[in-house]
Amino acid sequence: MATLLQFLPNRFREARIAKLVRPYTLIGRERIHSLYELARRIDLDGIPGDVVECGVCNGGSAAILSHFATRSTLNRNVWLLDSFEGMPETTEPDGEAARAHIGKEVGSLARVQEVLELVSAEMSRVHIVKGWFQETFPTVTIPRIALLNIDADWYESVKLCLHTFYDRVSPGGFISFDDYGHWPGCRLAVDEFFRERGLHYRLREVDYTARWFQKL
Repeated sequence: MATLLQFLPNRFREARIAKLVRPYTLIGRERIHSLYELARRIDLDGIPGDVVECGVCNGGSAAILSHFATRSTLNRNVWLLDSFEGMPETTEPDGEAARAHIGKEVGSLARVQEVLELVSAEMSRVHIVKGWFQETFPTVTIPRIALLNIDADWYESVKLCLHTFYDRVSPGGFISFDDYGHWPGCRLAVDEFFRERGLHYRLREVDYTARWFQKL
């Protein structure tokens, strides 16, 4: 499988990986393509650092990232952080509709490992960190990040991800948000962080909700 995927022409490789991960993710075609391209770009551009995903659920997007990162000549590790206990409590900025999701969307460690193996990720380079962000973030040592994918939904979670990991993202690296257009808490957390830091990056639109930008 590894040899087949590695040597397929790029468009066929992407189509094959997309087919493998779809049963393990809620993201659609546009977001699959975006993560695929960002995962390739950090290698093509030689951006140093690891790949970090905050919010993993059943591992579909993590598999896309891991397929490339764990075979990178830049010796990357992949860090996958999730409670695996469902969505945490919301706060006021998240809005009333978000409350219906508390405790829902529970990810499975077994499913994550299964899809990682399907895309032939090198498992020795994958670190799955189970627990609530506020408890696990201080326990991980990740000096440099090439790609940070934030699929954390709520205001407090997204804010914590940015405050914890933004400064570790290498110049030229990417930060991707899954929920910017869908959940008001995510949008507010990102917009506030930009204002606080005086950042003026253009958020690139993937679909109605996903966005990304390149840190310069």
